[in-house]
Amino acid sequence: MTTNSPHPSFRFAFACALVLATRAVFAERLFVGIMEADSYQNILYGASAFSRVADLPIALELVSTALTKNMAVPSLAGVSSQDTLRIVQSVDPALPLSEDNPANVAILPLADNGTALLGAFASSYKKKTAFASVNLFEDPSDTNLLPRVAVAIEGHHALTSASRDALLWAWENRARLIEAPPQSIPGTLRVQVNPQRLADLLGTRSELAATVLNVDKLLRDFETFSFALALDGQAITFTVRGKPKEQTPLCTLAAALRQPNERCWNGLPDNAFFASLSACAAPKLWDDYLGKTRVRLLRPITDLAPQTAFGGERLLYLAPTSDKKGLCFVQIEPVTNTAVVREAIQKLHTVDTKDGVTLKRETPRRSGDTQIETYGITLQPPASDAGTTNQPPEPSTLLTLMSLFLKQAVLETAVTDGHLITVIGPGHSLEKELPGLTFPEKSLTLNRKINGQDAALEGGKLSAGSSLHLATLLRYIVSIMPGVKPEHLRVFPVGGDGATFGISQSADRTLTASLRFQTNEIAALQRINRDGREVLQELFFQMFASQMMNLQTLPKEEAKVKP
Repeated sequence: MTTNSPHPSFRFAFACALVLATRAVFAERLFVGIMEADSYQNILYGASAFSRVADLPIALELVSTALTKNMAVPSLAGVSSQDTLRIVQSVDPALPLSEDNPANVAILPLADNGTALLGAFASSYKKKTAFASVNLFEDPSDTNLLPRVAVAIEGHHALTSASRDALLWAWENRARLIEAPPQSIPGTLRVQVNPQRLADLLGTRSELAATVLNVDKLLRDFETFSFALALDGQAITFTVRGKPKEQTPLCTLAAALRQPNERCWNGLPDNAFFASLSACAAPKLWDDYLGKTRVRLLRPITDLAPQTAFGGERLLYLAPTSDKKGLCFVQIEPVTNTAVVREAIQKLHTVDTKDGVTLKRETPRRSGDTQIETYGITLQPPASDAGTTNQPPEPSTLLTLMSLFLKQAVLETAVTDGHLITVIGPGHSLEKELPGLTFPEKSLTLNRKINGQDAALEGGKLSAGSSLHLATLLRYIVSIMPGVKPEHLRVFPVGGDGATFGISQSADRTLTASLRFQTNEIAALQRINRDGREVLQELFFQMFASQMMNLQTLPKEEAKVKP
């Protein structure tokens, strides 16, 4: 044996150290989530049908590009396009978050033993390095390909990834990943995640939604969490499903949710642009998960009457006024203590105005046996927080839009026939909404429509349901704008079948929330964006300029009448 030849025991020790070091790298990676699809073909067929009907060709391109990037293959040679496809994501907590961390590993079904796929890699990459069961391909001949891809073959499956470390981790766990049972949530793409780890990864990105929803807290209160995206020629559906952790505010909230009274579903008018009905024994429990943005105008009575004075259902809708010249926003809530609620609606002018909304009590009036309270609405920029600089607050887009549509609006409210009814719209609108309190029978209510269309919500108790017809609303808004002409309205389509949203709960308290957008509604919005955007901009500018002029001339007129 020469002097520069390592002793066998040294070689063995070195090999053991290398294996242990490699396994240590695997142990550091943490599972984030796994995406599953029935097949590659199923994804493309669904995306193609959706793109065509929705008049959104870019959707197919985006799906195809994302699939190609995550599958990390130069071609589909040897890949079975009709069997289950999975992509698993893991993260190295010791490294900062970046484009490469977390990293994905595709688990591809093969039509053979992997020969064809390895041949495609060999012809597309100039450099190949083999170690253990993994082949590392580098230096692609085509710039459209990933600069390096790690590949491993296991039976009739191939594992591919742009990250060698992620693939080594997946290789160690291949049996569990390949043989994982199919996910129960319906959808073209189904994703199961570790909610705590997902919250860690979202980090500052979740701050973008923090003004509306506290995503971080919501995720951390889930024990299990999955979501799915379904694409087809009829609709695009996004579904979220999770089971709350025991002894968390979310678990308490889930226990408080219940099915609305069947009769209340009849109270949502067919011509509503937006309609919603929900039931919760303690709505204040939602506050733990809502963001900082609150518009008290939507329910000004919130802090003036105890929840025990209400039945729990909350029905609301946005609809055209009876004369088809305006909009009115209506809320109806069953009450259990009419005296307390009647007293509360006389104090709405005392509501906190940090959101810039001020209510001024006006003279009450009567309609039959019903006393109607009326409040004028004033909007002004909210005051700066104490201790901050003297700089004026940034202009609020929400406040600007509200000022456009609430210029002539008032808030009217009354307790009658065992219900609290509140209307925001032109004066004397409430009387026209009173007949709706009879809740006449309908053949197709919103809850039946949602349950009939959305498979994700089947089998659960629907505790909330909503619908939105955005294209029809935009067309209506244009029709009632001052100065509108027939040629303006001509570029706006009648609208599609809208969107629906529902929240259901199973027997074990698992929550499912599903948003379904009909493809013909998306096609209508596409046409509005393409043909009607300039008209909308012109009319909104004229409307805003007119109101600004009125605001400037009003003080001058008031000064003239002063002695």
